[in-house]
Amino acid sequence: MYRVKCVMTAALALAAFPTAAQVAGPEIAIGVLDHAIRKPFRDDPPPGFIYQGEEERGSADIQLVYRSAPLTKALKPRLTARLQVNTEGRTSFASVGAEWRQHVLNDRIYGQIGIGLTVHDGYRFTPDPFASGLSAAEAARRFDLYIERTSFGSRVLFNPNLSIGVRLNQRWAVEAAFEHFSHAQVFSKQNPGINSVGIRLVRALGRRQ
Repeated sequence: MYRVKCVMTAALALAAFPTAAQVAGPEIAIGVLDHAIRKPFRDDPPPGFIYQGEEERGSADIQLVYRSAPLTKALKPRLTARLQVNTEGRTSFASVGAEWRQHVLNDRIYGQIGIGLTVHDGYRFTPDPFASGLSAAEAARRFDLYIERTSFGSRVLFNPNLSIGVRLNQRWAVEAAFEHFSHAQVFSKQNPGINSVGIRLVRALGRRQ
């Protein structure tokens, strides 16, 4: 009960703050994300085993985002463009899409959901390290790729995403972000998909309402 009272008190205090002016114009953001995180409810793999989609786990991404001003139709989405670059030379992504936002608590907090279309510079299919006739060096090279790079099964992926933002003032916000990349077996049966989570700093560029 004490914890519930604390949460309620904090929420009421936050709601009592002066209204943060919503921004009608575009935004830019920069973020840092954990690349290829472990999917929920998975146990640690046995020694020598790697789950598909987690081959690139342990690396980090830098993400740059541009959002347009909200459109006047279709639930007022913001059109988006984002570049997510891996800092260790693994798979990077370039996406375009749309995001829908809902503010709560006097506009201090917002939730956001989006969908995008992505191209990447990684592997559709990593080369088979077990093919016959390979030299030892080539087999070793391919095996390193097999265990360190993800085979996405398609050059084009879908990018559903969501975030929760806290507005610091009229111009700045901080977001917790989740990004998913896969193609839902639309383009091939190979579809491990990967997830990334992280934090973004957002700067509003447009006029205030």
